[in-house]
Amino acid sequence: MRTFKHIAFIFLTILIWTAFIGYGFMDGFLLRPITSEKTSEAFIEATKEKIDNEFVGNFAMTLIENGKVSKNFFYSIDKPVNENVLFPVASISKWVTSFGVLKLVEQGKLNLDKPVDDYLTRWHLPESEFDNKNVTVRKLLSHSSGLVDDLGYDGFTPNETVQTIEESLTKASDTEYSYGIAKVGYEPGSKYMYSGAGYTILQLLIEEISGQSFQAYMTQEVFEPLKMENSTFILSEKPNIQLAQIYKNDGTTRDMNKFTALAAASLLTTSADLSKFLQANISNNTVLSKETIKKMSTPETFINNIGVYGLGPHLYSQNDQNSNIIGHDGSGNNAINTAARIDLESKSGIIILETGNYDIASGIADEWIFWKAGIADYVVMQRNKSYLLTLLIMGYIIIVLSSIFIIQKKNKQRITAANN
Repeated sequence: MRTFKHIAFIFLTILIWTAFIGYGFMDGFLLRPITSEKTSEAFIEATKEKIDNEFVGNFAMTLIENGKVSKNFFYSIDKPVNENVLFPVASISKWVTSFGVLKLVEQGKLNLDKPVDDYLTRWHLPESEFDNKNVTVRKLLSHSSGLVDDLGYDGFTPNETVQTIEESLTKASDTEYSYGIAKVGYEPGSKYMYSGAGYTILQLLIEEISGQSFQAYMTQEVFEPLKMENSTFILSEKPNIQLAQIYKNDGTTRDMNKFTALAAASLLTTSADLSKFLQANISNNTVLSKETIKKMSTPETFINNIGVYGLGPHLYSQNDQNSNIIGHDGSGNNAINTAARIDLESKSGIIILETGNYDIASGIADEWIFWKAGIADYVVMQRNKSYLLTLLIMGYIIIVLSSIFIIQKKNKQRITAANN
């Protein structure tokens, strides 16, 4: 009976220790940040270690503290980069585009909750089993429109002919892994589903309402007011700006692709210009009011009751009450990965632009969120797995050895007492 109690005690202690480690892993309090020091310099040093272990062709990172740029870090295996070198930023284009859309809302030219088809003349949503009138600008901005295109634009090589917007929305030819058809496939507003075509529709919407090309409108209404002088959706518009080499994940380089889907995927910008865009989200600017910025960062779509998307930006705070981190990532096109985050509460942020690696920019940005706000994502959890496994096993060993020691000590005391 005594032996059974000892075994039961050891088993219960191991169970409690396992539960403690598991909870610490899920809740994040046992996870370690990429660096324990809270300075921009320390975060940059930790970033350098990651770059040493993973291929990156070129890399530009900017850290923002208290609303101002605190540190820059640049890396390249060939031609040097700096804060004024132009990078393709892929889907960060969508966040910047949302500024242009909401400018039209502020001007009273666009209603967020009016059917988008009511504004369009050059193309209309194809018939579906759902009511297309429920597809509104609000739902397009927040990826809850019901579109099931799964785009994903690869763009066109310099020698290929670029589709028109209407052609692309009817059947995009620059995609490898989806049908590329902008069609409603679930009830609009019922759930979150990321849609590239939704932002191509918004691109068309801007052209229809403004009477300008998308490039001209965004330059006039967003880039120029924010002094983003080196930003463009069309590379040929900035012939004198140095373009970062576009590295593939095997270390070779390629030419920059052209896009029909400018709003969804084609923005080219610099870390200096993107810093100005992030700062516009936390200060007075001449494009959007503070009220509109607040509306942008309010959750519109949810996954498991966690707000994941507002009117343009992705939401990263996971319902945390002490932060309000918004931003966007961009990836694909073998191999571009970019990330931008800004905390509207602390006014700290991060920008990472790189080519040559599919996910290092997003991974480091997720590390930054945990380092700054203690919010753990998949990347942080994966990095901590071996550490927590070691902690778990060490705990098991200590529990077993301590239990054996205590049992032996009690047995000796019992024998001594019996002999006396």
